[in-house]
Amino acid sequence: MSFLDSLVGKTSSAQEAALACAVTVLTLDGDLLDVERRIIALFRDQFPPLSSVDESVFVRTLDKAIEVVSQNNVAADVRGFVRANIAPAITAPADRLAAYRYVYSLAMADLNLDEGETALLTAMQAELNLNPTDLRRVEQESMAEFHVLHQALAAAVLGLIVVAADGSVKDDELANVRSARSLLQPIARLDETQFDLVYDLSLNIHDRFLLDPDNRRAFLESVVAPMLDQNVRPQAFEYAASVATADGDIAQSEADVLKEVLNTLGLNDAQGQAIFEKYMARVQTIDGKPR
Repeated sequence: MSFLDSLVGKTSSAQEAALACAVTVLTLDGDLLDVERRIIALFRDQFPPLSSVDESVFVRTLDKAIEVVSQNNVAADVRGFVRANIAPAITAPADRLAAYRYVYSLAMADLNLDEGETALLTAMQAELNLNPTDLRRVEQESMAEFHVLHQALAAAVLGLIVVAADGSVKDDELANVRSARSLLQPIARLDETQFDLVYDLSLNIHDRFLLDPDNRRAFLESVVAPMLDQNVRPQAFEYAASVATADGDIAQSEADVLKEVLNTLGLNDAQGQAIFEKYMARVQTIDGKPR
């Protein structure tokens, strides 16, 4: 076997190993999406050895990492993959901790840790011999660094939840998710390029996790409400009301979701009524029937 043959399915540098972990954490539940490739690149400063890599080299290294992951049945033995491919390539303690932070930051880009993501992080902790105290510190640092992004994602997902409430996704409602963002501070401050990324990530979160009503309710309670500070919660309900009425109709299912949002955000009926009244002039039909 030649030297090149021996590298098939193996990482050959710390950068490649870190990117293999990044690819793994985003593909344990399916194929790598374009938006996920984008965040792998955008978050790469979390692993300092990738920060100064030329863009063309970064793309080639990422492609090799994708190849390595695809040639290994990672989902069947996540810890074995880390042991064989990651630990031998990333040896410096600081780089090992940085690789964990990189993967954790990417895993939290969908605002929660699922079973596969947790399995990879646990495997990295064990096989890279990481100190639990150091792990908690870098997790807290990551959450603080990306708090603005996480708030924006929670806000945009809220809009998509309202759009899909009646089971019919209309173009004018989707357009209003974008155009009405000036109502809600976490997304109002984004420029078009930033919002495009947030919107694409939000679509991925919604379509992966929130088609089921129970999951949607849990997401509103455990993610959206904690992410949105008290001072922006009335804005969040106004944003939801604007999106729900964008097509001139308010379905009962949409009204139910708005009530759910109101309660989850800790707002009372009087507050909700006052906000919703701003948009009643747009409502021409209720459940498709004239008001």
